[in-house]
Amino acid sequence: MASPCFFALIIEDVPAQGASQGLLLLGLGLLVGILIAIVVLLVRLSALELRLGPLDTLGAIDAKLKVMSGSQANLELRRLEHLLVDIRDGQKRADQRLAQALEDREREPASESDGQAAGPSRLAERIINRLLSQGYERIEILTPAREFEQMLSGEGEVRVEARRGGAAYKGRVKVQAGSILEVHLRAPFAIFP
Repeated sequence: MASPCFFALIIEDVPAQGASQGLLLLGLGLLVGILIAIVVLLVRLSALELRLGPLDTLGAIDAKLKVMSGSQANLELRRLEHLLVDIRDGQKRADQRLAQALEDREREPASESDGQAAGPSRLAERIINRLLSQGYERIEILTPAREFEQMLSGEGEVRVEARRGGAAYKGRVKVQAGSILEVHLRAPFAIFP
């Protein structure tokens, strides 16, 4: 007897034992259920893959953010460096103006006789104050005091030695009519190779 159903063909070939036929049907049902579950899982996984596909670009976005944050940090450091340089330059200008103002104030004698008596010592004091304001210490004036009197009305150079940062510096201070024109000090190690 030929039956159009596949299960009927299998059942006809199996010996007529009731328990074995039930187990066979149960096994076939489980197999069909597992196949359907696998197909459903595959369909859901493909749908999930389609939804998560655009998230692959997150890696590229993360890399771009790291590059941008690195360049932003470098930019901030450069800005800060420029600000510090500007502050340092402003501080130097303020120190020079303060030294010049103190020098101008000291140059004006309280009375004529007092100004002539203390002229050379005031010039030496102004030179020392100028070098102190520039960061030098242990300043020694090498030019004899009698030459200072000539510099009050004329022009000349005062030789000095000083220390800054532990290093010895030698040089000259150019003076004209009792006012300091230029300070030029160099370290001895800069002179010799």
